[in-house]
Amino acid sequence: MRSPADLAAQLMRKAANDLAAARIGLEHAAPLDTVCFHIQQAAEKLLKAALAAKDLDYPFTHELRELMELAVPHYPVLEGFTATVPEYTEYAVRLRYDDLPWITRDEAERAFREVERMREALLPLVP
Repeated sequence: MRSPADLAAQLMRKAANDLAAARIGLEHAAPLDTVCFHIQQAAEKLLKAALAAKDLDYPFTHELRELMELAVPHYPVLEGFTATVPEYTEYAVRLRYDDLPWITRDEAERAFREVERMREALLPLVP
């Protein structure tokens, strides 16, 4: 069985991979639903990594609001992301299956930058 630190490190690496995929997608005009899926996945893995680092159980969910509520008490730095990041939950499932015209390139780029900022905030706190 992996230690909490090992699980957290693995999730942080996976989140970095999702952000890299989203960045490449944005740079090469990939479909925005795919880019946004990777943005949501990065946010989800970052939050789960933070919880794993504290040896806290987390649910098997894509719901970022639920994960954020679990993580914020242990990582006050995340409070600054509670108004934006939970909205990216829609990118995990609904945007993948529905044709939603509401996502624009500007919104995808903003979401990318926000999750990237969240990663930077967590890097010194999560092994």
